[in-house]
Formats: sequence, structure tokens, C-alpha cells
Amino acid sequence: MKNLVEAHNRVKDFDWEFSYAEKPNRYPTKYKIPAKTKDPFRHLIRDYCAMEREKDDRQYGALEDAIARSGSTARAEERWTEIMKVVLPVLTFGEYGAMKGSGQLVDTVDNAALRQGYMAQMIDEVRHVNQEVYLNRYMAKHAADPEGFDRGQVFKSQNVFGRAAQNALECFFVGDPIEGALNLQVVAETAYTNSIFVAMTEVAASNGDQATPTVFLSIQSDEARHMANGYSTLAAVLAEPDNLPMLQADFDRAFWRQHAFLDPFVNVVYDYFQKTRTESYLEKWNKWLAEDWAGAYIAKLEPFGLRVPRWFELARERMQWGAHTAAMVAFASWPLHFWRYDPPTDADMEWFEQKYPGWYDRHGAFYARYRELCDPAHGRIPLQDFESLPTFCRVCHMPAVFPTLDDCHARVRKIEGRLHAFCSDACEFIYNESPARYQAKTWDEIYDGWSVTEYVRKNGLLRADGKTLLAQPHLERDKMWTIDDLEAVDFEITNPLRVMEEQGALAS
Repeated sequence: MKNLVEAHNRVKDFDWEFSYAEKPNRYPTKYKIPAKTKDPFRHLIRDYCAMEREKDDRQYGALEDAIARSGSTARAEERWTEIMKVVLPVLTFGEYGAMKGSGQLVDTVDNAALRQGYMAQMIDEVRHVNQEVYLNRYMAKHAADPEGFDRGQVFKSQNVFGRAAQNALECFFVGDPIEGALNLQVVAETAYTNSIFVAMTEVAASNGDQATPTVFLSIQSDEARHMANGYSTLAAVLAEPDNLPMLQADFDRAFWRQHAFLDPFVNVVYDYFQKTRTESYLEKWNKWLAEDWAGAYIAKLEPFGLRVPRWFELARERMQWGAHTAAMVAFASWPLHFWRYDPPTDADMEWFEQKYPGWYDRHGAFYARYRELCDPAHGRIPLQDFESLPTFCRVCHMPAVFPTLDDCHARVRKIEGRLHAFCSDACEFIYNESPARYQAKTWDEIYDGWSVTEYVRKNGLLRADGKTLLAQPHLERDKMWTIDDLEAVDFEITNPLRVMEEQGALAS
């Protein structure tokens, strides 16, 4: 062990900058980083590559041999494999953003120990992108209904939730690289990857999907190193007193930007798309986010100047009902997506009521009505039962409906002649910090005035027969909706902010 440590330290001594040209400052940071700090993990790249190669051999060998021959993916619960059509593209974009963010840190941080960790992480992220793209392809080959697995990558900016995902996960590489590290390593990887890559493997395996655990657990074995990178980055930043005032503000923002998308999204995937049920996502969140991450990990850094994020209690408040409201929006807007839904059964509703007391009174009537409208003979989609589409938050791009429709924290502001909706105090505060960062059009602004059939046709949301919709409100094969059924519905996408402005009903 002593020789290994000495070898590792000697390798770091060879870290150098070329003298024949000035180093470009491509990704400037406002933070001061000490030149010498503790190494997050002592791995020579040679040993690291050998370890990762062994993991890849096990993973791909299992997928191509035992799992493929057993045909388990085709027999997995369709409710579960359907939601993987959007989960995998979202995760792949996140890994791609993590790859870019890690590369920026290598380029920016003048600290050999940290750069060694960032370089290994960047290679990890390249590996994860390949793994998840491979799993997406594997699902397309082996799942019972492959159509839709090819849409996620090309459709992410046009999809309601894909656009919100892109908006959140771009925080890994847009802006100050150290703020990107807070979003990526300290929040997304340390707080959330357990719920994504560990908890969802449990759900996948319980629902007959053995391919996803094979890939996800291999990925999570790397995430432990990335958490170490995050801790070392924090330690380096906290070592410089001048960093503290801006660190807390960036950390608060990083937590909220990730929570605003990840918690509703992962919660809906976890609770609404498992057939064989395990714990609720709220139970996992309370253990891993509230107790382990905020209550233990971050709380122990308070003596050094870093506090639990200012909006953590607001996030905790939204966790009880926020995802159920998001689920209602997702189910109601089913024709706009590229996966099939499976409405909650009576047994599912009993489980929801047990895990979230009061769920039935809040949501039972909606899903009873949803079941009726699954049959195209009704000629109606659930969105038509609401007065209008929800507004979309200018900052997080999620529907501004949280925590519940009857206790919604959304507000509309007119700023420099333009209307903006915000889902919460947090998103409004973040916007006011730097308005120029949050001027992108929301989903409803882009598609305002489109008919739902025009949206489906122009975005390629039809199956190979050119007639049947990719998305379906149910899993039944004999009642598949077609574009003709949707044409009869005659529903138009409308931006509520435009309507509000035309009517002169502006909120203050």
C-alpha cells in the first residue's frame, strides 16, 4: 500500500502546463481553489481502466448471454418497460452533461489531485452514456412493445418533461464549472443517484426487468467515486474563506434546480409505473434525502460554513403531494408523449391511500374518469376536463401546479413587458438573481396554437403503420388510439399566459 501511495503521489508531481503558449481560460470560475488538497480517491488511471473493463465484461456478458437467452425483458411488466422509454433518454442526457461538466473541471481547476479525480469521472461518464444507450437499444430489441424507444433522444426538447429534464441537467455544464460541480457531484450524484440507480433497480427486478439492474448497479459503483469528488470539491472550496458567501447561494440554487425536476419525475416513475410494489418514493426520499444527505452529510458541514439549502423545507413540503399532481398532468396529457400509460387499478389506489393518506379524495375521481376516457369511442382526452393547460415555470420548465391544484404556489409576473410564470418562491427568486439566464421559451409558448394532431404528426409520434399513436392511455392492444381518433377530439394547445394577457387579467 505504501508503494502504491508513493507512486500515486509521484504521478501527480508530473502534472504540468505547457510553456510554449498561454493557457486558454475557456471555463472561468469565480472560486479560489487551493493548489494542494486531499485526493478524493487514489487510483492510477491504468488500474482504474482495468477495473472498469472487468465490470463492462460482466455487464455486457450478462446482457448478451443469460438475460437474452432467458427472454426476461420481453416478459417484464409492460407498465414498467413503457416508462423506460423516457427514463433512459433523460439519464443519458444527464450522463452526457456530466461528461462535459467533468471535462470543464479538468480544464479549470489548478489542482493535480482534484483533476485526477475529475479525469476518472469524465471517463466514467463516457462509459455511462454508452451503457445507457446500449440498454435503450437492448430494450428496443427485447421489450414486448419496442416502438417509442427510438424517440427519446431526438424528442427531448419537444416533450413536456424532456424539456424540463434538459433544463435541469444542463446545469452540470452551463455557467461556472464549480457551480456545475455543485449541481452534479454534490446534489445530483450524492443526493439522488441512490434513488435512481439503487431504488429503481429494486423496482425493475421486482417487475421482471433484469437488464436494467445489470446496467444500473454497474453505474452506481462509479457514482460512489463521484460522490468523493464532490466532497473533495466542497472541501477545497470551503478551505478558502472568500468562497463562502457565493458558495451558499450557488448551493441553494443547485439543490432547487435539481429537486424541481428530479423529485417529481423520479417519484412518478417509481410510484406510478411499478406493478409489483415496494416502498413508496416518499419513504426512500425521507431516508436518503432528508436523513442521510441533508441531515447527516450537509449538516456536518455547517461548522465549516455550508448550511442545508434554504429551500429544503419547501422541497420537503412539496414531496407529499407534488409528484401526484405531476402524475395527473402526465396522464392527462398522454397523447403528447411517446410511451403507453397504465391507469392505476383498485389495488394501486389502495396502496396509494396507504402510503399517502388522503390520496383517494384528491386523485381518485380523476383516475376513475381517466379509465372511462381510455376508450377512443368516448372521443375525449382528459386534458379537456380542465379549464386550460397549466402554465409552465420560466425557470424549471415544469408545469406550475405544485404542490396541488387547489393549493398552488404558482404566480405570474410581468417583467419588462413579458409575462413569466413561476412555480414557487424559489424559482422566482432564482429568476430575479439573473434574469438573462432564464429567457428560453416554455413548452406551451413554443406550441401555442397547434392542434394536438398537428403536434403528433410533426413530431413523428406515430407508429410504423403511420396511423396508430405511439402514446396510448392504456396497455390494451385491441383499443389502440389512431390519428383519426385524435382528430375527432379537436384539441388545441393554448398558452395560458397569452390568453391571460389578451384578457387583461394579469396577476401581480
